[in-house]
Amino acid sequence: TRKKAPKKKTEIVFDPQKRKEFLTGFRKRKNERRKRAQQELERNLKEERKRIRLEIKDGIKHMKKSYEPLKEITEADKVNEDEYEDDDVKVKIVELSTGDLAAQRCMLGQNQAEDTDESVDEGEEDDEEDNSNRIPGMDFDINAKRKRKYSDNEENNTDTGKKKPKMDKPNLDLKTKKELDHFKKVKTLKKIKKSKVFKMKEQLDKKANQKKARKDKNNSLKSIPAHMRKKKKFQKNPYNKGRLMNRKQLRRKNNS
Repeated sequence: TRKKAPKKKTEIVFDPQKRKEFLTGFRKRKNERRKRAQQELERNLKEERKRIRLEIKDGIKHMKKSYEPLKEITEADKVNEDEYEDDDVKVKIVELSTGDLAAQRCMLGQNQAEDTDESVDEGEEDDEEDNSNRIPGMDFDINAKRKRKYSDNEENNTDTGKKKPKMDKPNLDLKTKKELDHFKKVKTLKKIKKSKVFKMKEQLDKKANQKKARKDKNNSLKSIPAHMRKKKKFQKNPYNKGRLMNRKQLRRKNNS
């Protein structure tokens, strides 16, 4: 018979110091986690700001390229015909416009709107209707007043019913380095405010401010009962934030 291998014994060692550290260290560990999260958030915000700045810088470079003035046309550029010769073939490239093709009696030409017979007839009918209300021998037109009223009413309706269209943004004319830096700064701030990291930080700051305001309100003179306010008001140190001694000690102090 084979002998069974001896099992490894596990010894449980009780350390009262470690137990105490664990039980009393919940707040400490929570504060450490908060601190780490705060540092990570600030680091992410810094990286986001850096990324947005680079993005705006690249955008301005592209904008400069797109708004660069075009080169002046020389005599060589004005030549419309280009000839390329090869051993077997001779190619001639000519630039043609719609006007040139129309001049050569081709079926192509520039797009021009022509009045059809129907539109001409409608125009004549309108003129006849207008002339029927006009007094002969006088320049006074009865329809003119009606038309003016109708156009005024239409303008009022459009103003009240529809919102005013947004004004077109003026073209950027950045002449100095100071103006360019200001433009970059404004654009960066706008983009950062829309970012997710900034909104998260803003929310945390809001909570911290609310907590501080609550604490200040609770530790103010208004939080003390009305009959004790007068007495506290004229003391040298009217109110201390937080309790300096327990209730038993306070009672003893007041009784003495």
